[in-house]
Formats: sequence, structure tokens, C-alpha cells
Amino acid sequence: MIHLACTQRDYVPLDCASARWLDWDADYELARELWAAQQQALSYPTWVEARDLGYTYAGIVEDGKVISCAAVWRYSEQAWEVAAVITRDGYRRRGYSKRVIAFVTAYILAHGRLATCTTRDDNVAMLATAKSVGFQVVMPEKDERRASHPSR
Repeated sequence: MIHLACTQRDYVPLDCASARWLDWDADYELARELWAAQQQALSYPTWVEARDLGYTYAGIVEDGKVISCAAVWRYSEQAWEVAAVITRDGYRRRGYSKRVIAFVTAYILAHGRLATCTTRDDNVAMLATAKSVGFQVVMPEKDERRASHPSR
């Protein structure tokens, strides 16, 4: 795994007006359909559990579908994670993930927290996208994440 962090100093602002917060009740069906498109089930109890674990989801919605989403995971008082980044097949390499990541990163930084992100070593697209909005690779021992990271 690769751990990244972004500070207010490193953040690269981006027009992310197309991104919005997903409502826990009104947007559940949109989220469920996106997860299903990724061959993952999302039950309402699991959706609510994510909220209870400190997740808040944002997305870009077009034509009644979530095209791309990312979550903020409030895992500590000092740092919040950009998590659960998903972009639909057919919409990749068009800047959707970059906009939604910038949207949630701006929110994290505006609340005075360090923005963090964790991805697989081989996830070249996520690494490039995160770096493009200001994330830098950090040493794992300096990372403040809890040892047990819930599945996303």
C-alpha cells in the first residue's frame, strides 16, 4: 500500500462545481446502483453503517447516475482520509475522479485536517490523480491512520 497526504500548502485547487454531497436517504439508490455496476452489493444497513463509521460520500451525478464518487473518512481528530474512489467504466480518463477527489480534499482541508489517501502500489491511475491535486507520498510510519482500516 502507498500512503499519501495533502496539506493546504500542497493542494491544487480545481473547479469541482459538478461534485456534490450524497444524501444518506435520498441518494441511497444512486449509490446502490453505482456499487452494483462495480459488482458489489450495497445494502441500506451497510450504507448506514458507513455513515456511523465516519464516512461521508460525494459524487458527480449525471443523467440520474453517480458517475464518480469519493468519501471522506473521519478516522482521527487530526486527519481525514479520501476513500472509496470509484469512477464508472466508460467515464474514466475524463477528469471525473480528479474533480470529486479535489472536492472532498478541499472539504477536509477547510476543516483544518490533514487530507490522507491510501491506495494499492499498482493503482497507477489513483496515484497520478491524487498527486495531480497535491497529494504527496508519505512514509507509512508517519501516517496517523488506525491499524484496523474498515473495508470500503
